[in-house]
Amino acid sequence: MPLLIQNRRIERPGSTVDLFARYPHLQENARVFRSMPVVDVDPKCLLYIQQREFAATTPADNSVAVLGSDDATTCHLVLVRHTGSGAACLAHCDGSSTWSEVPLIVKAVTSLSKDPAKEGRLELHLVGGFDDESKTSHKLSLNLLSAFQRQKEDIHLETCCITGTCFHSVIFSLSLFFFIQPRAIYVESLHRGHVMPFILEVLVM
Repeated sequence: MPLLIQNRRIERPGSTVDLFARYPHLQENARVFRSMPVVDVDPKCLLYIQQREFAATTPADNSVAVLGSDDATTCHLVLVRHTGSGAACLAHCDGSSTWSEVPLIVKAVTSLSKDPAKEGRLELHLVGGFDDESKTSHKLSLNLLSAFQRQKEDIHLETCCITGTCFHSVIFSLSLFFFIQPRAIYVESLHRGHVMPFILEVLVM
């Protein structure tokens, strides 16, 4: 099933410029997302995701309160969560194996969301990339969008702070953190040590 934006299926964009021209609210959402305040988090509660790793968890996990990753320049930070179960997965993707990574990310969340009493939907949040000369970020942005479109599950794109919106030609190191309770996502530029949810496993992609 293709990706959904505002409950409508989207076609694969030819570029990120095309995507944001069709859905200008994504740019505004990205601006608001980047303006969110930095939040300090206790390292004892944080599960840090390194490049080419992902981790999945649910609110029932009592060991980890925050999932987080940083140093995303051309890399992208990918968060998928289920609104009913609260299960979430954070990945730090560098483009080396996008097509095999995305199905694993989705499966990690759906496998933790099988309780029929907790109905909900899958939501996708993408953060990272800048307009580099080699177009590495742009390629990864499009490949991630395409890979999620190929999944059988309905996936709703909620945050899209990627190439073409967040950094233009300026190199930044982004951080992304997600708290499971309350469910909130934070972004942080050029600083370290700040916000995300609970974990069951960390896998190297």
